[in-house]
Amino acid sequence: MSNEVCGYLEPALNLSSKTALLEFIGKSQLGIQAISRNQVYNYPADLLPDDDFFIFLIGDVPGYHNSTYLTDDYQYDPETVDIGFPVNPKERVDILIDILLDIIKVTHATRMVVSITECEKIEAIKKIHIDELHAVIHADFDKYQAPPDTLYDIICI
Repeated sequence: MSNEVCGYLEPALNLSSKTALLEFIGKSQLGIQAISRNQVYNYPADLLPDDDFFIFLIGDVPGYHNSTYLTDDYQYDPETVDIGFPVNPKERVDILIDILLDIIKVTHATRMVVSITECEKIEAIKKIHIDELHAVIHADFDKYQAPPDTLYDIICI
């Protein structure tokens, strides 16, 4: 299975925000990478990004496009497995949410649209405010015990 986290930021980034984001990405332990609009799958037409928006994919590590460990619900045994992340799935989801929030802060985005899926399926769309991000995403992971196959339309102002 392919667990993926991808999305985009609005508005289009100015030079200062783009520079700050690229610096942030360079320091990140995660694989945050820019992708093109045609690599965003199963978004409804009214939620597709414009070409000039920063469109991204987040992987577990740089150079890896899947978010397997960040989004799975397995409680790993620290005695037998070293995944490079906390063994508790809620802590790993916190890492993902914190990265999303950091990206918003660094870029001063007013909106982020992000999908957290297994096999690029989107089964639900939720419009939320940035203040609800932790609670809503954790509730979805608790409900599904897996990537929630949800597209989050996050208002950041």
